Amino acid sequence: MDQKVFLKFSSVLLVLTGLILLIAPSEWFPNFYSPVFMGIIALISPILIYLPKFILTRSNPQKRKLILEMRSIIAFALLVNFAGELGLFQLYKYGFEYDKFSHFIVCMAFAFILGESLREWEHLHAKKLVVIVFLIVFGSGIVWEIFEASSDFLFKTQEWGVYGEHLVLDSYKDLLFNSLGALAGIVIFKIPKKSPAKIKNAH
Repeated sequence: MDQKVFLKFSSVLLVLTGLILLIAPSEWFPNFYSPVFMGIIALISPILIYLPKFILTRSNPQKRKLILEMRSIIAFALLVNFAGELGLFQLYKYGFEYDKFSHFIVCMAFAFILGESLREWEHLHAKKLVVIVFLIVFGSGIVWEIFEASSDFLFKTQEWGVYGEHLVLDSYKDLLFNSLGALAGIVIFKIPKKSPAKIKNAH
């Protein structure tokens, strides 16, 4: 699927999901849903998809390409998380921890695109760039855990831990998979890539 089509599809899907969660009767949903909280988050999520387009400079084709990829990864991360919220997190009952899978795959994608973006916009030294990418992704994971705990306290949801249980152990495991994902993303980022000119010359 074309990235621009994927971005439009993701935004529309999130908005429709949010509207259904907010408008439909609460008895339609499983007891592990928090329809109002989930609906509001779904409605405001498309803002995050379009944010890089407005806050980053697009002075050359490479930057415009990276911004598109960044937006696609944000949309992908939101869909992965909402798929979990809508039911896939329940797979832990059958031995598959979708939550940990989502932490790993999302952090891997963010670490990769963050490395590419920092190299393009900031021209950082390779070793410094790797350290910064890892710290940002790891720090973001801590912020996310705080967000989940705060939402449980303020909105009476069950986001933190495993539906409000095993809080400390689950947070440690989340941070572990965040770190593993970040490292995987950094490894992918560090794999040498041919520039478009070299690829053209090779043919």
